[in-house]
Amino acid sequence: MEQARVEFARTLYIERLDEPARSIFRFVEKRELILADEAVSENHYVQLLQNHSPIMEAAREFFMDPADVYDLVQKIEADLSDRLPDLIRGLTFTDYTDELRLRGLCSGEYTKVMLLNTEGKNAR
Repeated sequence: MEQARVEFARTLYIERLDEPARSIFRFVEKRELILADEAVSENHYVQLLQNHSPIMEAAREFFMDPADVYDLVQKIEADLSDRLPDLIRGLTFTDYTDELRLRGLCSGEYTKVMLLNTEGKNAR
C-alpha cells in the first residue's frame, strides 16, 4: 500500500506541473524507463544513457538547449524529492459509507464509499 501511495503522490505532483515542464519531464522519464528495460546490467544502462541521452532527445524534441533541459529535470526531481513526503502525508481517505447508507444512497453489505483527499497542507 505504501508504494502505491508513493506512486500516486508522485504522479499527482507531475500532473500539477505547468507546461512545458510536465511534457519535458514525462518525455525524459519515459526514455529513461525504456533504456532501463533494454539494459541487461547497471553498466549497460549507463552506456545506453550515454549513447541515447534522454536529455539530448528532449532538447531536440522541444527545441531547447540541452543544458536547459538538464537544469529543468534536475529542478523538478529535487522539488519532487522535497515535497513527496508531505504529499504522501496529505493523501487521506474519508469513509462516507455510513453517512450515505443513513441517507439511503448506498446499499450492499460490502459496498464502501471513500473520498480520496489530495489537498494536504502542502499541495500545489
